Amino acid sequence: MLAFEPFDVSMLSIISICYLFYLSINQPPKIVAQCFFCFALVLFSSGLHWLYISIHTVSGAPIWLTILLIFLLSSLMALYYYLTGLLISKIYHASQSKSLILLSIGPALWVLMEWARGWLLSGFPWFSVGYSQINTFLSNWAPIGGIYMVSWICAISSGLLVLIYLSAKQTSTKALFLLLVLLCTSWGMGVIQWTEPKSDKLNVSLVQGAIEQEKKWLPGEFGNTLDLYKKTLQSEDQLDVVIWPEVAIPAISKNVKPYLNEISTILEKKNIQLLLLGVLTYNEANGGVRNSMMALGSSDVVYHKRHLVPFGEYFPVPNIIRSWLKRMGLPNRDIESGASIQDMPQVNEVFIAPTICYEDIFGSEQLGYFPEANVLVNITNNAWFGKSIAAEQHFQMSRMRAMEVGRYLLRSTNTGVTAIVDPNGRIQKRSEPFTFSILKGTFVPMSGVTPYTKHGDSLVLFLIILSLVLGYYWGIRRPKE
Repeated sequence: MLAFEPFDVSMLSIISICYLFYLSINQPPKIVAQCFFCFALVLFSSGLHWLYISIHTVSGAPIWLTILLIFLLSSLMALYYYLTGLLISKIYHASQSKSLILLSIGPALWVLMEWARGWLLSGFPWFSVGYSQINTFLSNWAPIGGIYMVSWICAISSGLLVLIYLSAKQTSTKALFLLLVLLCTSWGMGVIQWTEPKSDKLNVSLVQGAIEQEKKWLPGEFGNTLDLYKKTLQSEDQLDVVIWPEVAIPAISKNVKPYLNEISTILEKKNIQLLLLGVLTYNEANGGVRNSMMALGSSDVVYHKRHLVPFGEYFPVPNIIRSWLKRMGLPNRDIESGASIQDMPQVNEVFIAPTICYEDIFGSEQLGYFPEANVLVNITNNAWFGKSIAAEQHFQMSRMRAMEVGRYLLRSTNTGVTAIVDPNGRIQKRSEPFTFSILKGTFVPMSGVTPYTKHGDSLVLFLIILSLVLGYYWGIRRPKE
């Protein structure tokens, strides 16, 4: 957990993998699998402790149920690590080749595990190792193969360190040379600019409402919320883009049409070209409610969130469990997801790739916007998790999206981290979390493609499978070490 934000001791992730790989070739498979499981159980149960706030404090679930759910989620994630450790150790005991395990099989299986838990059962890619390197030059691999390429480089680096430690002088020297080549290559890739400016800078204003989740839906606070956001426009003038956070307007859009019309009038009067705001929308066809991003001004596109949060925005449980949740006064109603392909908002021929909250941690799901999209926009509400480290963890993952596609990221949150991030993942401007603020700045619309934009996760998956296949034949024919 300490390797990730807000602690950012990035080297700890590589050291942790070193230790796990070391165990893999020094302990029997059963012990190794148990160690991998315990490592992950501690990582997720401690790193996700903020779920207690959303499940118990905000949603009102009993303490016993809250602790049980966090434990079950952490245990589910730990099972991926258990299987990974078991496979790595079994292959080592079959091949007796340290080089095979540390340079090929181990790193490949580690990243394959991260990729699998990023999409199985809706996916939960939290704590993928590559995210811990967002502030180091190892993240320069993100535009090539995305987050999993960065994780792979981390795992290979860990394997090389263990090989240096365990091997005889000749092999250790070769491993050290390979590590230096890998690190120098990673550093040198930072000079490559995969994308280029499409047009001049545009002005943007990002609003952070800082409305506590416990107050957000109170009838007595509704008018205050509408006034708060409307007043943020009074100080603006001649802006290209203004962005409000996820569900900034805590209502269904059809029920606040007069307010939205008033906002449109203010935009015209203030010469603000585009406002993007979070609001709920109603599907007249089937009565479903959607979590949406509405564009007012130069565009009238409404984007509906596609990747919903399990047990937060939809409940994949039998009706008997849903009825029990209802009796307990707990959230139990499903939100409708948006279509996989939707139109993009735009301003001045600049196309905007939108995401809402949690779905921006799934990098490959955003690639359908490119190469047409020129900037990323994410609206988020981290108020569910109170004043915890969840907001910084989420922001760390959001920054990786900017690096992967070589675009600016404009991020407006309710109580999280509101920021402008450049195409290299660097923070250009950010607000203080948990406080009301209006963050003003500029961004440059970008064009062009990165290798990740073209190939997505396919490239790193191909390389991993190739590594496993070559490693298999290497293990058969190579003399035992």
